[in-house]
Amino acid sequence: MRAITCAPILASLALAAGCGHGSSATAGPGDGGGDDAGDGGIVEVPRRPSNLTLKQIVGLSSHPRLGSDAAAVAERAFEWSKMAELGIQEMRTDFTWATIEPQRGSFDFSQYDPLVTDAQAHNVYLLAVLDYGVTWATSAAGADDQYPPDHPSDFAAYAVAVANHYAGKVGQFEVWNEPNNGVSDWKPTLNGDPAAYGALLLATNQALTAAQHGLFVMYGGTVYHQFLGGPEFAAQSFAKTPGLAASLGTFAMHAYEKYPPARGPEATVGGEVPLLDKVATMSGVLAAAGAQDPPIWITEIGWPVTMEDSLAQQARYTVRAIVLGALAGAQRIYLYTLLDGPNPNAFPPEDAFGLCTYSDFSADAGTPMEKPAFVAVKTLLSILGDFAVGERLPASPSDVYLVQLYTKLGFDAWVAWRATDGAAPTPVTLPVGGPLSIYAIDGTMTSVKSTGSNYTLQVGPDPVIVIP
Repeated sequence: MRAITCAPILASLALAAGCGHGSSATAGPGDGGGDDAGDGGIVEVPRRPSNLTLKQIVGLSSHPRLGSDAAAVAERAFEWSKMAELGIQEMRTDFTWATIEPQRGSFDFSQYDPLVTDAQAHNVYLLAVLDYGVTWATSAAGADDQYPPDHPSDFAAYAVAVANHYAGKVGQFEVWNEPNNGVSDWKPTLNGDPAAYGALLLATNQALTAAQHGLFVMYGGTVYHQFLGGPEFAAQSFAKTPGLAASLGTFAMHAYEKYPPARGPEATVGGEVPLLDKVATMSGVLAAAGAQDPPIWITEIGWPVTMEDSLAQQARYTVRAIVLGALAGAQRIYLYTLLDGPNPNAFPPEDAFGLCTYSDFSADAGTPMEKPAFVAVKTLLSILGDFAVGERLPASPSDVYLVQLYTKLGFDAWVAWRATDGAAPTPVTLPVGGPLSIYAIDGTMTSVKSTGSNYTLQVGPDPVIVIP
C-alpha cells in the first residue's frame, strides 16, 4: 500500500454529491469578478496574477516510499529523475505524527531521514505536511490516527521536534491535510471542527515560529468541496480563534469542488465552481477575517484517469489549471500526483491521479509509463517555465481563454484553449505577427509566419502555446 493519500473522500460521499463517473465537461468563463460567490455570502476578492514564473509555481504533491529498502530507494530515484525531467523542484509530502512519535516523547525519524537526504541531494525543496493524530493523544472512544489530539500542545511539540530535527533542511510546514474532511482526515464529524483546528493551527504556528526564525507555516490544505464547505470552514476557524488570522503566514487550499473531479478547471455546470472563483473566494475569506494578505497556495490539484475521464482530459485539464491558478494569484500549485497506485480502476479513483502509471519497484517490476499529462506538463514548463502569467485577453466565444505571459526581459508568449470539451476548434486572433512557433501539449511544434501584426489560429480544448 502507498502512504496515506491526500484526497480521500469516501465513495458514499462522492455518490451523494452526484459526482460519479460519466459526466462530460462543459464549462463557462469563471471570471473571479468580485461578486457573491454563493458560499454563505462570502464575497470574492480577486488577486493579481502571480509574478512568479511557472517553474517557480509548480510543485508535486507526492508520496515517495519511505525507508531505505531497495524498493523505496528505487521509487525515490524514479521520482527525483522525473521531477528533474519536468523541471519541478518542490515536493509536498506527509510527515505523519504516528510514524514519527508513536509513543509520547519517543521520536523516530528513521523512515524520513533517507527521504530528506535524497531531496537535498537532488535539489528538491520539501513542503512537510504535519498531519493526522496518534491514538495516545486522544481520549475519543475507538479512535484511530485520523482523530485530532485532545490538547493542541501535543501536536505543536511534535511539529517543533520535526522542525528542529530537520533544521536547515526542511523549512516549509503545512499544518494538517484537509482539516475540513471529517470523513477521513479529521474525525469524527463530517466537516471537521473549525474551532478545534483553529486552536491547533495557532498553537503550532506559535510554537514553530518561536523555535526557528524564517519558517513557512501554513493553514492546512482545505478542500473546497461543496459538502465539506471549505470557505465556510476557514471563515469559522478564524472567527472562533482570536489571533489566528493576524498570525497566518500562508493559506493552503485544495481545489476540488466535487470528488472525484471530472470537469475542467473552468466548469460552471453541475454545481462546479471555476478555479479562478475558488481562489478569489478563499481570498475573500482571508480579507474578511483580517488576515494580512497572506499568499494562497494550491497544495493539491489533479484529475484521475477513468473509463469516462480520459488520458487526454487529464492532460488538458492539468495544463489549463496551472495557467489559471497562476492567473488567479496562487503562489504555488502542487500537482497530485506523480505515480498511480496499485488499483487505478477502483472507486473512488485514488490510485488513478498519477502523471505516470504504477510500479511496485520490486526487482522484477516494470518501469512506470508516462501518461499524456506528464508530457503536457513537461511541454508547458520546458517552453514557458521562465514566463509569468500576465493577463487574460478578450476573446470570443466566451469559453475561449487567451492568456498572455511575459518574461522579465520583455518577451511575450500566449496560451489559448476552449473550455468546453468536445467543442469544435474556433479561430482566435493573437496580437503578434512575424515568425511564430506553435506548440501542442504533446510537444509537437509548427513554425508559421504572419505577414501582418496579428495571427489567427484554430483553438480547441487542448491548450496551444504560441511564442514569437
